[in-house]
Amino acid sequence: MSQPPLLLIQLPVQSGFERWADVAADVATIVIALALIAAGAVAIYGALKVRGMIKRIRGDFDPAIRNLTAASEQAKAITVTLRRNVDELSGTVTQTNDKVRRATEAAEARLGELNAVLGVVQREAEDLFVRTASAVRGVQAGSGALRAIARRRGDEAYDGWLDDLLDDDAMDAEDDVPQIHVTRTRRTGRDIFDE
Repeated sequence: MSQPPLLLIQLPVQSGFERWADVAADVATIVIALALIAAGAVAIYGALKVRGMIKRIRGDFDPAIRNLTAASEQAKAITVTLRRNVDELSGTVTQTNDKVRRATEAAEARLGELNAVLGVVQREAEDLFVRTASAVRGVQAGSGALRAIARRRGDEAYDGWLDDLLDDDAMDAEDDVPQIHVTRTRRTGRDIFDE
């Protein structure tokens, strides 16, 4: 069997100073590595401390955050309630406005009807006045005619009882009686608005 060739590495010969420099460099590398490990440990320790402080702060502020959240929800509920109340009030105002408008229109219609009724009453009153004036005129003429007949006949039984009954001088047919002229006006129920 044949043996594999042997590998020979030739190392340079180092002087004493070079050997101390290599050892110092190796020690410095180890110190730097240990410093970096220590710095990493300090950083991890600091991060854990900060994490603990954040947990404590969160614990301290958690009730305040819950209270703020509850207050925000209550404010939202109040806003919704106020909006609903304002909408209801607006609806009520609109309904009331419509009712007032309808009541005003109904009052105008009733006023027109009342005006028409008053016009009819006025025409009836005028007609009644004309009829009454005509009846009075007829009574005057009749009483004058009866007196004239009684005087012409020379009725001894006539004792002036008709004159006593109709004592008013205006009833005497021989007096100048002023003539009453009444003119009728035809008005409709809406004429009052046209004036």
